[in-house]
Amino acid sequence: RDLLGLIIHSAIDVAKPTFFAMAIIIAALIPVFTLQRVEGRIFRPLSLTYSFALLGALVFALTIVPALCAVALRVKDTEVQEPPLLVRLRAAYARAVGWLVGHRLVVAAGVAALIVSTVIAGSRLGSEFLPELDEGDLVIFVEMPPSIALERGTDVLTEVRRRLLKFPEVLETMSEQGRPEDGTDDEGVNMSETFVHLAQKDQWRRGWDKDRLIEAMRASLTEIPGVSYNFSQPIKDNVEEAVSGVRGQVVLKIFGTDLDVMKTTLEKCVTSLSKVAGVVDLGLYRDASVPQLQIVLDRGALARAGITVGTAQDVVRTALGGDVPTEYWQNERPVPVRVIFPQAERDDEERIGNVLVPAADGGHVPLREVAKIEKAMGKAAINRESNSRVLALKFNIEGRDMGSVVADAMAAVKKDVAVPEGNFLGWGGEFENQKRAMTRLSIIVPFSFLVVFALLYTALGSVPSAFTVLLVAPLAMSGGVFGLALAHIPLSVSAAVGFIALLGQVCLASLLVVSAVDERRRRGEELVPALSHGAAARFRAVLMTAMLAILGLTPMAISTGVGSETQKPFAVVIISGLFTAVAVTLFVLPSAYSLIVRRVPAVETEDE
Repeated sequence: RDLLGLIIHSAIDVAKPTFFAMAIIIAALIPVFTLQRVEGRIFRPLSLTYSFALLGALVFALTIVPALCAVALRVKDTEVQEPPLLVRLRAAYARAVGWLVGHRLVVAAGVAALIVSTVIAGSRLGSEFLPELDEGDLVIFVEMPPSIALERGTDVLTEVRRRLLKFPEVLETMSEQGRPEDGTDDEGVNMSETFVHLAQKDQWRRGWDKDRLIEAMRASLTEIPGVSYNFSQPIKDNVEEAVSGVRGQVVLKIFGTDLDVMKTTLEKCVTSLSKVAGVVDLGLYRDASVPQLQIVLDRGALARAGITVGTAQDVVRTALGGDVPTEYWQNERPVPVRVIFPQAERDDEERIGNVLVPAADGGHVPLREVAKIEKAMGKAAINRESNSRVLALKFNIEGRDMGSVVADAMAAVKKDVAVPEGNFLGWGGEFENQKRAMTRLSIIVPFSFLVVFALLYTALGSVPSAFTVLLVAPLAMSGGVFGLALAHIPLSVSAAVGFIALLGQVCLASLLVVSAVDERRRRGEELVPALSHGAAARFRAVLMTAMLAILGLTPMAISTGVGSETQKPFAVVIISGLFTAVAVTLFVLPSAYSLIVRRVPAVETEDE
């Protein structure tokens, strides 16, 4: 009966701190719940799974565990002795806390050194949207001259595949030339997507990785004259085109009215960007010219003949493009009837010039007398965006992080290229997602801090105590920056989600220590003994909390399987952050508490 009462009393005692610990961890994940688009689809399920697992663990800890203890525990099972090593470590730690509280300058010096080191390490971190996912295979976008015949394009693609198959890492290739019948792509017969199926990495030549293989492929394929390439991956290629409408990681668009001026400006940008380290596959996007039959109306001649511009345009349109004056039904299906000049008439400039245009007096005038007819080179396509003509250049990034390359590219273009009046440049591509996600997090994370502070205040019943926990939290999370720097991983949305999840773990560890110290002070202990004994009492709990998280995330941090690129920054941030979190919680937090929490926290009533 005494053991059953002890179990019930213990369960009630841990119910409140356990509830608030879980609530704080879930509240810290609020920014992750608000992520949108690609990053939201990747990380929102993770945060939801984590939150539901915590809720399930809370229910299990407050119901099933006490019941199992009542059934299985005996009196002698409660007589547990701690390992001698842990006892000695706790005693040494209690003395260290007392000494550090009395020598705050030493703690301040350590904190300053940690802050400076974090700033230096953080300044050297690159940035990107998401780590590039290794999909295993490649897709190469091949663009040939726009006037190429279908048969000649097929010959070029055969040569492309022949060169690719020379690499032992390539198992098979397949090319798709032109557009599909359903019209889902706007590609001509001069464009192709060539898919490259690669062997497993353990079958590759020693010392070869994907970057080296792509570089070798690029060097071989660029020997084919008049053909440009863009190397990507199947899923990544579709995502890039969906983001900016252009195949490329980074896109620079120019908006204006004069296509010649716009193209000249972009060519200057290409020259400037070619000097930026890390830029590959640089070039104008679908800027092709094709032979055209151009008919330029002479407005003066039209006026003298009494012919309106609309009338002349209708004649040209009907003769060369055809017109649909009627339709007939065939097997329950309407079939349009198009009236158009024969092909022989449309291919002959002289015959086109003989087309008669009706005049106002009832007569007819040959088209050559009121228009200039010639063959000339013209744009294969004129693209528009936001009600304006647009041209674009694209490039991929290799060997550097996206953030630094984009910053250098913007600086180079701003320095070297003067944009003509009436035109303006717009940067786009994958980094737009990074900018949008980070901007959203910068708004939501402070709100999350407020929610966590409110929960801490509710749990501790003291504003200074809650403020102390949040004050040391950023310092405790600094290890995440060191982990990214040591692993040579750029700061990405994945790493940012890791920092968000780490906030909950840091606040949990600090809550354990501060709640123990507050409880001892309410019992009448002086500040320094309460700090030494309270922190020492939570020494084992802090270590166990951190060790469990570190061991649980280690497989994710060292994984090399498909998809591990996205998970690794998340795990590295939390694991490395927990090392500094333990140190800051155990050694810096007591000193910060002694400076901030001067008054004894209010005593909780029995009703509370």
